Amino acid sequence: MEHTVYILLSRSGSVASRMIHFFISGDYTHASIGLDGPSGYFYSFARKYPRWPLPGGFVRERAGTGFFALHPGTPCCLYALTVSKETYLQIRERLALMYACREDYHYSILGAMACYFRLPFVRRKYYFCSHFVAEVLTESGAACLPYVPAATRPMDFLSLKRLRKIHQGEMHTLEKAG
Repeated sequence: MEHTVYILLSRSGSVASRMIHFFISGDYTHASIGLDGPSGYFYSFARKYPRWPLPGGFVRERAGTGFFALHPGTPCCLYALTVSKETYLQIRERLALMYACREDYHYSILGAMACYFRLPFVRRKYYFCSHFVAEVLTESGAACLPYVPAATRPMDFLSLKRLRKIHQGEMHTLEKAG
């Protein structure tokens, strides 16, 4: 039996997003992973509080809430990746375990900066958004990406051959995409 994993790419108008876009270009500067479709939760490393860029850490995001409630016009693109039941359950378990211990995880500012040069900078329990999503996908066997997880940028997910685009638009329209 096959299951679906969702990858959400977005680019807000925040200062951090504009800086990332300036240095790495591409349409999207943020990546999240979800299991429950367009209206479900997505997991990533980002700001913990909607109005403040720091501190950052492991967060659960959803269209219409938190940061995206403040920025409903954020451009986004949702992709689906079909995986085996075993892979899906492995990803679900990892997300649940990490979310249960979310205060132990931190945003890796140095890792995100090193990623610009495609230099992997890894510290235990420190991630940036695309590093986290890439690690979940590669360690579960769901995908093989062109770079190691800590050197993966949001736009690199588009290299996955089995990826299917299921929605493109503004964040406030995502909930209706399901």
